[in-house]
Amino acid sequence: MTGRAGAGGLPAETTRLVGRRREIAEITRRLQTARLVTLTGVGGVGKTRLALRIARNAGDAFPGGVRFADLSGLPGPAALGRAVRAALASADGTGGPMAERLARLLAGRLGLLVLDGCEHVAEACASVVAALLAAVPALTVLATSRRVLGVPGESPFQVEPLPVEAPEDAGRNGAGDGGGEGAVALFADRAAAALPGFAPTPEVALLCRRLDGIPLAVELAAARLGTLTVGQLIRGAGDRFGLLADGGPAGSPRHRSLRAAIGWSHELCAPLERLLWARLSVFEPGFDLAAVRAVCADADPGRGLPAELVEDVLVALVDRSIVQRVDTGREIRFRMLDTVREYGAERLRELGLRAATRRRHREHYLALACRFDREWFGPDQVAWRARMSEELPNLRAVLDSCLADPAEHATALALAGRLAYLWMACGLAADGRHYLGRALAAGHVPGENRCRALWACAWLADLQGDLDTANDLATECLSEAFARRDQAAAGWGTVCCATTGLHWGYLAEALAMYEQARATHEDGGDREAGLAYTLVCEAYALTCLRRPEQALSRLRRQRSLSECRGDVWLRSSGDRVRSLIELDRGDARAAERFARAALRDKHRLHDGPGTADALSALAAAVASLGRMDRAARLLGVLRLVEDDCGLRAGRPRPMAPGAPAERQARAVLGDRAFEAAYDAARAQDRRAALEYALEETG
Repeated sequence: MTGRAGAGGLPAETTRLVGRRREIAEITRRLQTARLVTLTGVGGVGKTRLALRIARNAGDAFPGGVRFADLSGLPGPAALGRAVRAALASADGTGGPMAERLARLLAGRLGLLVLDGCEHVAEACASVVAALLAAVPALTVLATSRRVLGVPGESPFQVEPLPVEAPEDAGRNGAGDGGGEGAVALFADRAAAALPGFAPTPEVALLCRRLDGIPLAVELAAARLGTLTVGQLIRGAGDRFGLLADGGPAGSPRHRSLRAAIGWSHELCAPLERLLWARLSVFEPGFDLAAVRAVCADADPGRGLPAELVEDVLVALVDRSIVQRVDTGREIRFRMLDTVREYGAERLRELGLRAATRRRHREHYLALACRFDREWFGPDQVAWRARMSEELPNLRAVLDSCLADPAEHATALALAGRLAYLWMACGLAADGRHYLGRALAAGHVPGENRCRALWACAWLADLQGDLDTANDLATECLSEAFARRDQAAAGWGTVCCATTGLHWGYLAEALAMYEQARATHEDGGDREAGLAYTLVCEAYALTCLRRPEQALSRLRRQRSLSECRGDVWLRSSGDRVRSLIELDRGDARAAERFARAALRDKHRLHDGPGTADALSALAAAVASLGRMDRAARLLGVLRLVEDDCGLRAGRPRPMAPGAPAERQARAVLGDRAFEAAYDAARAQDRRAALEYALEETG
C-alpha cells in the first residue's frame, strides 16, 4: 500500500512490499539503457507499488532527482500538463515551459520522472513524454499504464500477478514468516495485521489461486479475515466482485474494490473492445486467433464485430492488458485472467449474448474435434497432441455444459467420441472414461456417435484393467454396429472384444477375433487407423503364441500403412511389439533398439500407457544384456509412469516382460541393491526419469 504524496515527492510506503525481486532487478536494468520504461498490466496487479519501490531504490543512479506525478485522478488530457508542471514546480520553484523547467532542474544530471496511471490520458501522455525526452537528454521516464504509450524507444514491461505457492508449500519456504515471494506470502503479511500470529494453510493457496494472484484481490481478501474464515472466502470467490466490494487500501478510488479496478479498464475500452471482451469470457482460459474469429465475429458486416476487425480489436485488448499474449513456441495463443474473464461474463449476460456466444463456442470445438479425428492418423500427431492439450480446458467446458443440458446430450456424445484418439493415445484415459461414460449414460441415442463412444470407452476400460466393463461395452458396440451395418464400428468393437479376451488369457480365441476384425476393416471398415491398430494387436497375439514370422508379417504391413500416412502412434506400438519378438528370438540388442524407438515416440505423444509398455520392453532387453542396475532403475521409472497415468501395476498382460526382468535383476543384485536403484529412479521427477531411460548406453 502507498500513501498519496503531494506534487513531486514519492508517496510513503505504509505496508511491506512482498516479492517482486526479479521484476525490480529487470526493470532497474532496463532503466540504465532505455529512456522510457512503461509498466503495463491488469488493474490491481501492483504497477504503482513496483514503480515506486524501483524509483526509491534508484535514487543514487539519478543525481538530478526523482520526481513523481500521479495522473490517475486527472479528469482528462487537458489537465496533464498542469500535473507534470506541478511535479516539477515543487523542486524548481519557477515557471516556464516544462522542457525548460526540467532542463534547469536537472542541470545536465540524470533525472527520473515517474508518471503513474497514464492509461486514460495515454495519447496526450505519449506526446508530452516524447517532447520531454527529445528536449531533455538527461531525463528518463518510468510510467505505469494499463496500455503501452507507443513512444519510439519505449521499453514495455508486463507486470504479472504474483506466483501462487503450491498448497503443500503454504506456510513453508518463508510464505508465512516474511520471507516469501508469492501471493500466499502477501496474504499472510496482510492477514497478520488483523490477526496477529496468523499462519497460512493450504486453503490460503487455493484462495489465492482463485484470485489469480492479483495483489489487490489478495489484499482485499485478507482484509476480510476479521469477519470471514479462509474457507468462507474460498466459497465466496465465485462472486469475487461482490465479496471484494470495498475495504481496499487508501488512495485511488479505482483501487478501493476489485470491481472498480477492473471496471476502470472497461470504461477505457472502445465499444467494440468491450464487446469482444464480453464474448471472450466464454473461453476457459486460453484460445487462439482462429477460435476468436469463429466464436466472436459477427456474420453481418453492418452490425456487431465484423470478422475483418477481430484481429485489430484483439490486439487492442492485449495492449490494454485485458488479454495476455502467450507464445507457446508452436503458435501465439491468448488468455484472460479469471478475474477479468468473470467481469466480461457479467457484461455478456447484460448484453443478452451469453446463449448465442456459448452456442458458437460449442460449435467451434465440436468442429475442431471432428477435424482432429479426421487428421489424427497422419503426419501431424505430435502437433495435434500439443494443440488439443492446450484446448483441453475448452473441450472439458463444452462437454460439461452439454452434459448439463438434456437438449445437448447428443452433442456431448459426438464430441466425446470424436476425441477418442486424444483419450487413447495422449495419456488421458481417466478423462476419456469420465466423459464417455457420462455421455453414454445420459441417454440412449443410437447411431454412429454412440457406437464410437462405446468402443472408445471399452478400449479405455480395458487399458485400466476393468475387463468386465470393457467386454460389456464392446459387446454392446458390436450389437449396435451390426444393426446399423456400421463396418468401422464393428471392426473396432471386435478388436476391443479380442483384446479383453487376450488379457483374460484366451490367446487363440483372441487371435481369431483379431483376424475377423482385420477382415471387417479391409471390407469397408476403417482402412486406416482401424486396420493399422488391428494389425499391431494381431502381431502382439501372434508373438504371445510364439509365432514370430507371422507376427513380423503383420508388423511389416502395419508399418507400411503408418509410414505412408506419417503416423507415429501406431508405428511406435509396432516397434514395441517388434522389441518383444527380438527379445524372444534372443537378439537383446535389437530388442533394446526397438524398445527405445518406441519409448521415444510414445514420450513425444505423452502416451502414458504406451510409454509404460515401452519401458517394460526396454527393461527386459537391458536385463538380458546383463546391465542389472540399469534394468532396476528402468523398472523404477516404469512404476513412476504407471503411477502418473493411473495404471494399476501388474495389469493383466499375457506377455509382460517387466516381471522376468525384475526377477533377473534381483537375482544378480540382491534385494537391497535392487530396491535402492529402483527407489532412486522412482523418486525422480518424470522428465528427468524419462531422460535417463532414453539415454543410449553401451
